[in-house]
Amino acid sequence: MTPARGVVLMVLGTLAMASSAAMISAIDGEPLSVAAWRCLLAVPMLLPMAAWELLRRTGQAGPSRRMLMGALIAGVALGVDYSFYNTSIAMIGPGIATVLINVQIVILPLLAWMLEGVRPMRQLALIIPLMLAGVALTAGAMDLENLQLAGVLAGLAAGTGYALYLAIIRRSAQESRDSRDRRGAGREHRSAPFTVLSLVCLSAGATTALTATGLGRLQVPEGLEGWGAMLALAFVGQVLTYLCFNIAMTSISETASSTLMLLSAVFAVALAAVIFADIPSAWQLLGCAMIIGGAWWTAAAARRRAGRVIAPTLPAGDSAKSTLDPQR
Repeated sequence: MTPARGVVLMVLGTLAMASSAAMISAIDGEPLSVAAWRCLLAVPMLLPMAAWELLRRTGQAGPSRRMLMGALIAGVALGVDYSFYNTSIAMIGPGIATVLINVQIVILPLLAWMLEGVRPMRQLALIIPLMLAGVALTAGAMDLENLQLAGVLAGLAAGTGYALYLAIIRRSAQESRDSRDRRGAGREHRSAPFTVLSLVCLSAGATTALTATGLGRLQVPEGLEGWGAMLALAFVGQVLTYLCFNIAMTSISETASSTLMLLSAVFAVALAAVIFADIPSAWQLLGCAMIIGGAWWTAAAARRRAGRVIAPTLPAGDSAKSTLDPQR
């Protein structure tokens, strides 16, 4: 695949990601229930791709037990993310809720500092206040009569849940690689992003469904229209988005892919304005720009800090690392 086609697929994936936020807003269902059905219905859609990954492994090692267990644990964090994300969408709209998710990019290094002792980059001392100011403007700090604090807090909680998900997935993948290195050279290992994603969705769906049931809030879709909307959300939000990312990332650089993923927030704001006439104020748009700018600055600074040259293309076997880390 050419880099140009890879860019087109990445843009299509970010548009699908943004569209899923608009679909959640249109469904207007109980947040935990929507999260549960979105994930559970995606599992049978992902299984054919997961089976294809496993069947083409002739002479190659499959995903390690550590990686598979990490996927199940990460799914719990993703379930928390989706639950708060849906709540935030109901309160402040799909556009701003999707923008707020980008705070995960500064929460992730802070989690690594607290849990692993990895000191964050110095730029965060400037980036965090910038993004917090953006959050305040997005919440309506310049219009106290319409302050949307609860919805913004739900969005920040969703970003924290997503950061936990990424931290667990990355730590599991790293420990799996380290374990193979300690055992010495063995069979060639091929990544299995859709196998891992299937387990993540299963775990996230089970977690949110059990929680909703325990709280007496589980809602079952009604009729063909209700099930059709949930199936469409599962396909667009989980299958189409990740399929586009997985293919595109084999032909474009990690720098380009992470930058293009920020378009999901822009698309989400635009779709909310067009479909729901949910037009942010000028101050809120400025806040959104500050959050997206802070996310881009963090990603760029992290790549420079790593001190590595990024190849123009990613090997097909390495695409899973990025595929599991979309901004939304």
